[in-house]
Amino acid sequence: MTKFNSTTAILSDLDGVILDLNYDMKFWTDWLPNTLALETGKSSTEVKADIKSMMSDQEASLNWYDLNYWDELLGIDSLEIIKNQEERCSFLKGSEDALKKIASLSNPKYILTNGDPRLFDFKSESANFLDYFDSHICSMHLGYAKEQKEFWALAGQYLKVNLKNSIFIDDNFKVVNSAVNAGVGQVYWINPGRTKNLANGVVTYPTLAELVDAII
Repeated sequence: MTKFNSTTAILSDLDGVILDLNYDMKFWTDWLPNTLALETGKSSTEVKADIKSMMSDQEASLNWYDLNYWDELLGIDSLEIIKNQEERCSFLKGSEDALKKIASLSNPKYILTNGDPRLFDFKSESANFLDYFDSHICSMHLGYAKEQKEFWALAGQYLKVNLKNSIFIDDNFKVVNSAVNAGVGQVYWINPGRTKNLANGVVTYPTLAELVDAII
């Protein structure tokens, strides 16, 4: 593992690395289907099948993550559905302590997320993750998802960072591979239950906390 210096940019995903991804999954598997079932008269099972098919068609594209796209397609207000739930987003176990360690470093620190900007802002009201970073990029601001090669060149320019002298952390394997192909210097895949070095140079860790303990 290559040690980094004080100029190395730390780039981290949000959901699935810092925040519990189950919060987002509940929207797609529970809150949204139940809302549509009530509005259309279809069974929840039918609606879930419809949503799964539509999401499959948009997988890894910017539309997949864009709540405005789904609002127009389904005639709903996704953010309002989310806000109407009692549950709020939460930190994954150990992730906030890990962020405190990262924040103690002089390195530039940024969140890179595919998440919808409106949902990002709403989540920031419940969890203070922004306190630990200098800034953030939502992929919709750049017009490309992290799975797409164009995202990385634009992100590097926008943040004024050298991708070769950067660390990137994500829980999505397609995104991880995209970062490797874009020339990001060190890429870490958060994959519960695994600690392993992959052939493409990616190192896996079960949690952000375990990764931070290993490299800081």
